[in-house]
Amino acid sequence: MKLGIAAIFKNEFDYILEWIAYHQLIGVDKFFIADNVSNDGSSQLLEALDSLGIINRVYFPRVEDAGPQVPAYNKILQEYGAEVDLLAFIDADEFIVTTNDRPLKENLQKFYRMEDAGALALNWRNFGSSREVFKGAEPVIKRFTLCSRKDHNFNRHIKSILKPHMTERMNIHECVLKLGRYYSSDLKPAVFENGEPCGPKTAGVVYEAVRVNHYVVKSKQEHILNKDKKGSGAGSATRRKGQAYFRAHDLNDELDNSLMRFVPGVKRCVEEFKELLVRESPYLSFGSANIAIRGGIISGWAVSEYDGDLKVRLLINGAEHLVDVNQPRPDVLRKGGSRKLVCGFRYRHDSKLTSMDDVKGYIYGTTIECSVRHISPDIGVG
Repeated sequence: MKLGIAAIFKNEFDYILEWIAYHQLIGVDKFFIADNVSNDGSSQLLEALDSLGIINRVYFPRVEDAGPQVPAYNKILQEYGAEVDLLAFIDADEFIVTTNDRPLKENLQKFYRMEDAGALALNWRNFGSSREVFKGAEPVIKRFTLCSRKDHNFNRHIKSILKPHMTERMNIHECVLKLGRYYSSDLKPAVFENGEPCGPKTAGVVYEAVRVNHYVVKSKQEHILNKDKKGSGAGSATRRKGQAYFRAHDLNDELDNSLMRFVPGVKRCVEEFKELLVRESPYLSFGSANIAIRGGIISGWAVSEYDGDLKVRLLINGAEHLVDVNQPRPDVLRKGGSRKLVCGFRYRHDSKLTSMDDVKGYIYGTTIECSVRHISPDIGVG
């Protein structure tokens, strides 16, 4: 049984490695992360993790002011669902948790074998700030141990683990099934509010076997400086989650430190990720790159302190194209622009490009931006 997680991230830089490390440790096999175009370094980190094969990154910018979460989820479901047997849809502030000390996959095996089970409803447990004002250096799962009472209304919200081949489409919390039905984590038929066959909230809260820890506000600093102004993946980019949101969700009623046993492993895994990023990707390496556009041909070169294979990320009128740097460029080598002969790339677009087209380029997994020039057809490409 192969288990995947799907998510959409925007400005989650401080939390990405811990979130992946934890879910790897509990048995998740594949990660499909929609990159909603961040300005805090998250996008470059996701690109680098994708180049290492740790995640599958899906470029997914916001279109006007429409919420990107649902279309991103359904793109992942359609394009990657066949790669896994079970697919969980959660956010960067959510961690899947087993509540009976059994491994996650062991808990999911019976659900997976149930022929009429199309999706599993996992209830939230909402965690507050643990009265932290400033962001601490420890992992999220260590810093925040105070949470809401089980019967709090927020905890009736669910997140879903589904069988892709039985699923028609995904919403924010719940999916619409084309086959089978929803079960709760106790493997009894899920009961949703208002008697609906599915929905974002169940009638009650079930924590048997598996649930989702929702670290919704974190410290006061993190909420005010990060979450408040980030907008909503489900709705408008201008939505604010300010004082009222923080106070409503800052629930510190009970102690739950059940994830403490994972902290050493998560820390080790995060350090291993960092070493891989430095050793086997161009992430945080200096370099330079150049693009020349002639008609429908984009060619150029890219060099980096990193000696391994490179890709160039082209953005052509907002659409992303990844191009391998695999062409010999003796002219760049001869002029001292590169230590490697193979530092060039070439891409043929499906239409001619002019100076009116918006063309940008970056070395994939870095902030290194290509210099771009349009040249006339009778001049050689640079």
